[in-house]
Amino acid sequence: MKQAGLWFLAAWLIIQGLEVVFKFSFPKEDKILPLINLVSGAALFLYGVKLKHGNIGIFLLGCWAILQNTLFLFHITFHYSSLVIAILGIIAGIFLVIGL
Repeated sequence: MKQAGLWFLAAWLIIQGLEVVFKFSFPKEDKILPLINLVSGAALFLYGVKLKHGNIGIFLLGCWAILQNTLFLFHITFHYSSLVIAILGIIAGIFLVIGL
């Protein structure tokens, strides 16, 4: 499950980067890309839950991807939603770097 989540996340990151560098787009990208990242987040979240006391960084990365893309896809906002997503991403990144 972790591997599938990381593959989807890698695909999302590569496509996002290529779009910016080469300034291209494709039909339905505003729905497809968030869905790819949502799938990666769900897989990583479930992997983190399955481990119980396992990799906190992977678990938080899954939470970040789910929250970010759910808010985007369903046009949901709340006070400080951007700040919450940014802080969650920072915390997930720190845990991933230190290996927890």
